[in-house]
Amino acid sequence: MTKKRSGNACNVVVTIGLLGCSAVFGEGLSGQYLATGNFSTQDRLLPSMNNRLTMNYAPPLTTGNVDFRLEQYVENSFHGMNDTIVRERKFEGQINYNYPLTSQLSATAGLLRHENHTFRDNYFWGVAGFVWSGDIAPDTGLTAGILAEKRNKGGRLFYDLSAAVENKFHEKYGALASAHVYENLGEFDLKPTHKREYEIGLNYYPNKQYVAGISYFYHQQIGDPTDRFSFVKLKLGVNF
Repeated sequence: MTKKRSGNACNVVVTIGLLGCSAVFGEGLSGQYLATGNFSTQDRLLPSMNNRLTMNYAPPLTTGNVDFRLEQYVENSFHGMNDTIVRERKFEGQINYNYPLTSQLSATAGLLRHENHTFRDNYFWGVAGFVWSGDIAPDTGLTAGILAEKRNKGGRLFYDLSAAVENKFHEKYGALASAHVYENLGEFDLKPTHKREYEIGLNYYPNKQYVAGISYFYHQQIGDPTDRFSFVKLKLGVNF
């Protein structure tokens, strides 16, 4: 029933496939508001809306930066009566400190709060690990993260692996593919569950301030047929 948002370049344990994310280590405050319309590919469209605000602050005369995230989102599951689909409404807040080790490799550590407003499933956990971000081919960038995570109310450490690649073409377009393999330990989980997520999509960058995109997103929990869903996503982001 639980699922955390995880993995991107700026906010390492945020959703994979973040549009218009700014991970540059520079001074000042920058950020993005991203609105996402979800349309289920299972049984019914079940339209829903996600809202995410991310900010990055690099204090002057210091090394590293701080990422903030506030996100309201909806995910489908088969936890309704008679195993029908229900839309689970969730919220997450997160703060991370990122320290550059090289021009491409960073260390990160932070704290995340997760709340499920449909079923009770609320918790904090800490996260720490490494993120690599750079070009792997002309006009093609890769961001990959390896993290260790720990819930505040007991349980063992669990892992989080993610990678996203985007190829820019015709100046204003980007083809995106991402994968996210991770464990999760919710409020009532006795041991971590194993989850997989994949996303492919197309981004459009009309200028530096705005970004739009469409993607297909698939999620599954290994060994649990009630925790799987897929969406077509329409995205609109504003950078500041």
